[in-house]
Amino acid sequence: MIKTLICFLLFSTLNLYAQSAERIESEYKLGIPNNESVALWLYLQSETFLIKLKTEYDLKTTFSIEDFVDVYYDDKNLSLYHQKVGLRYRSRYINDTLIKQLIQLKTPLLDDGVARTEVKYEIKKSNDKNDLYARHKLLRFVKKRDRSNLNYKLAIFNSGSLGMSPEIKLKQTRSRIYISDSIAPLATITLDYVTNMKFPFQQYTELELELNEIRYTAGGVEEKKRMERFNEILKNGLLVSFPSLYQDQTPKYNKMKQIIDASWLSKVYKYRMWIILSFLLVTASYLLLFRK
Repeated sequence: MIKTLICFLLFSTLNLYAQSAERIESEYKLGIPNNESVALWLYLQSETFLIKLKTEYDLKTTFSIEDFVDVYYDDKNLSLYHQKVGLRYRSRYINDTLIKQLIQLKTPLLDDGVARTEVKYEIKKSNDKNDLYARHKLLRFVKKRDRSNLNYKLAIFNSGSLGMSPEIKLKQTRSRIYISDSIAPLATITLDYVTNMKFPFQQYTELELELNEIRYTAGGVEEKKRMERFNEILKNGLLVSFPSLYQDQTPKYNKMKQIIDASWLSKVYKYRMWIILSFLLVTASYLLLFRK
């Protein structure tokens, strides 16, 4: 009996932790005035910038342009928004071809104000008619083996997967520079054009200087410090060349939702049916009362 209980507890623990990929994401997020994004991207591709990087750090760089569609989820109390947690269903495209889909859960910033924990879950691709949550707005995408882990993580923030529904949907066009040293991939520089996919399609741009999360997570104390120093030097150099840049670690979900909530056009769009019905009711009442 004792052996059975131990096996059960061991299996439950493994189920909570083994089915997801948990990593540490360390990145600087820099806000960009809209009129400087083009000049900034041209500078990042220039020989002046690249030669300096390659000479000082013996680096190799490659470029890509990718598109992402992110659906962010939250509960009715916006628990994740208020705690700066991000739960999203991400689709990645290159040249309009779908490359990858996954569920990501990002926790609040750690004590250094830069890093945060990220958990990734594979997408459930096959339909199961016996799945109780086959029509749930979030859980239909999450594999059965990962649902306990996701609920365990969300419980930390006083929430749960059953209460999740889509809150906002964003499209990102990402111009990205991949940076590698003689050991392995080191970091990426990403210029993000972020768009709300609902009217009135608000936009903003930001620059992310992100350390390679696999290498950073697996690295020892000295390796982490060395990578952090690289990112710090990179950030400070860009701030010197573009003084208008400013550090803003606000998560994308929070940043766009703040823009949407402050927009009267978004409010009109959200309540458009009520506005139309009210207009029709007022018009009908006027015709009934004042027609000759």
